[in-house]
Amino acid sequence: MNMKKIVFFMLIISAGFLSGCIHDQKDVFDEPAAVRMQKAIQEYSSVLTSSPNGWFADYYPETNHSVGGYAMYMKFSADGKVGVSCEIRTNAPAGELQTSDWEIYPEQGAVLNFSTYNPVMHYFSEPYSSQVNGRAGDYEFVIQNVTADQIELIGKKRYNKLILRKNISNTDPKQYFSEVAATEELLSEYGMFGFVVNNNRIGVASVVDRTFSIGYNEGSASKTMRVSYTFTPTGIRLYEPLEFRDVTMEYFNWDKAKEIYTCSDAGVNAFFDLYFPPDYELRYGEFIGDWEIRYNGMASATVFETATISIVEKKKNSTFQLLSDDLFDFPGMEVTFDAQKGIISILNQNAAIQEETGFQIRVCAYDRVAGYLTTGSTGPIGIIGVWNKDAGGVREIFFKDNGRWGTYVANGILLRLFNASNVSEGNFSANKGGDRFNNITITKIN
Repeated sequence: MNMKKIVFFMLIISAGFLSGCIHDQKDVFDEPAAVRMQKAIQEYSSVLTSSPNGWFADYYPETNHSVGGYAMYMKFSADGKVGVSCEIRTNAPAGELQTSDWEIYPEQGAVLNFSTYNPVMHYFSEPYSSQVNGRAGDYEFVIQNVTADQIELIGKKRYNKLILRKNISNTDPKQYFSEVAATEELLSEYGMFGFVVNNNRIGVASVVDRTFSIGYNEGSASKTMRVSYTFTPTGIRLYEPLEFRDVTMEYFNWDKAKEIYTCSDAGVNAFFDLYFPPDYELRYGEFIGDWEIRYNGMASATVFETATISIVEKKKNSTFQLLSDDLFDFPGMEVTFDAQKGIISILNQNAAIQEETGFQIRVCAYDRVAGYLTTGSTGPIGIIGVWNKDAGGVREIFFKDNGRWGTYVANGILLRLFNASNVSEGNFSANKGGDRFNNITITKIN
C-alpha cells in the first residue's frame, strides 16, 4: 500500500471516529455542563453524608507519597460540618475528633475542600519553621471515583490518593486507632526484611517512614523500589496494590511469633520476613542509650579523654541525636543509621547556631594527620562506626574513615564556625569538650 492510500485510509477512519464521537456527545451530553456538574456535586455530597458511622482513610502527605500514610477517620454532615481524627498526635491529641467545614466546589472536576481550619487535616499542610510547605499534605482533593462504600480522591497539589472506606461495621474510631498504634509499636523495632514472592527471595527491604525500600536484581541490573504503607489493626495496607512479576498484593498481616508479614490477598504467595544480611551489625534500637566516649582531644593526638554521651531516637530507623552535657555547649549532632547494614555514621552537618554570635556550628570530617578538614555543610564524607565483635560481652564501636573523601582520611571530626555567608570564622574551641574529636570509640553503659 503506497503512502497516498495510507493517508486516505486514515482519513476515512478518523472521519468515522469523529462522527461516532459527535453522535455519542449528542446522546450523553444532552444537558449543559454546569447542570451535569451540579448534579454530580449533589450525588457526591449525598454519598459522603450517607454513612452514619463515617469513613476511614489512609492519608499520605509528601509528593509521590515519599513517606508512609496515617490512618484517619472522617464524619461528614449535611450541614456542612466534618469531624476528622487521626491515629497520631497532630495539632490535636491522637484519636480526638476535630470539627470544621467542608464543601464540594466545581473546577475541572468536583473538588472536596476542607474549607475552614481543621487541627487534624491542616496539620499536614500548614507551614512551620523553615518548611514553607509544612509536611506537604493536601486539604483539597479532586473526586475521582465514587461508589456507595468507597470514594477515591486525588490531592490537588501533591497528587496522592485518598481513599475513603465506609465504616460499614460501625467500628469505634478510637478503638481502631488504639489497635493501629499497638501494631505500629510492635513493629517499630524492625528495620530490615526480606521480600519473598512465590517462594523466591527477591531482595531486601529496609524500613523508614512507613515505607519499604526494596533492593532487588533484574537480570544484571540492581534496582530499588519504594513501597509506602499505612498500619492497620492486623498489619499494613499498601498505598496501592503492588504489581511485581505478575503478582498483585496489597494487604499484609503480621505474625509476631514468626516475625513475618504475610500477604492476605486471595491466591497470593508473598511475604516480608525478618532478615539480616550476614554482615549486618546492630539494630536501630540497640544504639539507643548511654555510652562512654573515648577520643583524642585538642591537647594531644595520643592522650585519650573520656566522657558520657547519650544516643537518642530522632527519626526511627534513619537518624539519632548524639547528646552530651559533658562535651557540648549546643544540643548535639546527628548520627545517621544505615538500616540495610545496621551501622551508624557521623557526616558533615550543620549542628546548631551559636547563640552569642549567630555563627553556624558545623561538624566537619577531619584528617588530623594531614591537618585538613572538609567544609561542606552536608555530604557523604565522614566517619563510620564499626562494631568491635572481639570486645566480648562489651558493646564497643570504633569510628573510622567511611572512604568517601578521596585523598584524605577522616580519622575524626572537627567543630568549625561559619558565618551567614558560609565563610569560616575559625574553630569552635570555646566548646566544653573543645573543637576536635579523633580516634573515637564508644562503649555501651549497661
